[in-house]
Amino acid sequence: MSRSLLSLFLALAFALPAGASEAEGAPPATARLAQAVADAIRAAPAEAPVAVSLSGGSAELRRAFGTLLASRLAAQQLGPVVLEVPPERAEATAREQGARSLARLTLDLEGGELVARGDVLGTWVNFWSGRTPTRPPKPAAAVAEGVEADASVLALAAVGTPSTGTPGPGPQQKRPVRLLGAVFARLETPLAALAAGDLDGDGRDEVAALTAHEVVVFGADGRILARRELEGSPSTATTREPFGALAVLAGPPRLAAWSTRYARGELLVLDKAKGTLRPSGTLEAAPLGTSERGTFVPGQTVFAPEVRLADGRALSVPAPFGTASFAAPRMLFVHADGTASLYARPASAPARLSGLGVGSALGDLDGDGLPELLTTSPQLQPSPDVLRVLSLATDAPMAHEPLWQGALPAGRALNVVTADLDGDKRREVLVGSWKPDGTSELFLLRQGAP
Repeated sequence: MSRSLLSLFLALAFALPAGASEAEGAPPATARLAQAVADAIRAAPAEAPVAVSLSGGSAELRRAFGTLLASRLAAQQLGPVVLEVPPERAEATAREQGARSLARLTLDLEGGELVARGDVLGTWVNFWSGRTPTRPPKPAAAVAEGVEADASVLALAAVGTPSTGTPGPGPQQKRPVRLLGAVFARLETPLAALAAGDLDGDGRDEVAALTAHEVVVFGADGRILARRELEGSPSTATTREPFGALAVLAGPPRLAAWSTRYARGELLVLDKAKGTLRPSGTLEAAPLGTSERGTFVPGQTVFAPEVRLADGRALSVPAPFGTASFAAPRMLFVHADGTASLYARPASAPARLSGLGVGSALGDLDGDGLPELLTTSPQLQPSPDVLRVLSLATDAPMAHEPLWQGALPAGRALNVVTADLDGDKRREVLVGSWKPDGTSELFLLRQGAP
């Protein structure tokens, strides 16, 4: 991430007041946490000037949070100074710089939350202590504050992760998979389908979500760019639960959307300047991928096993499927019983996998130019649901330890896609989940700094 982008995050955090309502645009997570931690330090009660020592997280995330925390402490007349020394040197350095109090904090991303933990202590040295410094009895307080993380936190946390650059024809250098997560966006109704792709030609992917009657397009920061209610005649055999197909088409960029509530699908063009999705045609087949097409099984939340591939050939999948994912030449079809058919190439016989959740996808997360298998829990009501990243380098990926796995927020994860939100050739992961209250949530996971 460039310095200009970091400056933009800080400007936004300072521009929004700590008490701004969600409708007006809630403050970024870093600003909300800085306010909570500043209040906790003041309540210690800390004596000015206050030194702050930060550890954990990425360097850019610490720097951004330290700037915001210093601003909040300054507003409370606590004369803050952020120390740029190792944690073990913090107390001695605070004394050398004349600080009367020291806040020692560790900043981390945990389960979708940005968390600051630590303590506040006094640094004043009693003259009669001699050579051995003694701390005063006050301030002495523990600090443990956390807020829901957001996309900007993940962007800061990802700074420092090595980029693989533009993929070439040969093998690419692998990097460890270490994903950090935060809520990306929320929808008031259940999610029917999820897709990602570059809809405006700027080299960065947008995220599209389909509900029973609407399409919503989000930018990289989780803000809504455009939304549109679907049009068309009702289907004669709709599904009880929201279900459909969504894909980003190339040349020119278009969004193909089809809800089972309607007899046909629509082609939509994003007009980012006007914030609209303009219709540009209809669909006679469900968009499974950029060029792959299929059909719905009437009244069921699955696709028929006959698939038309990008080259026009027909493929007969072993059984109806609820999820399809393509990373040429590989193809993945997940069936209702938790099994999947994985094709190494269209002409090959599929490998039969078991133990997959309907939220599954293919995507290159380790940067070697080859896709990994991403899958959620096969259980109907997992608690919590878990995302696993598995290598496809072996014939039996489910039999080996995942490259990475992590718990997801409460809900049933039904959709998984990968996206390049920053145009840096690194893939992020978006998980779409149904929540117990009837809403849905998009959860973003991206590579964290080592």
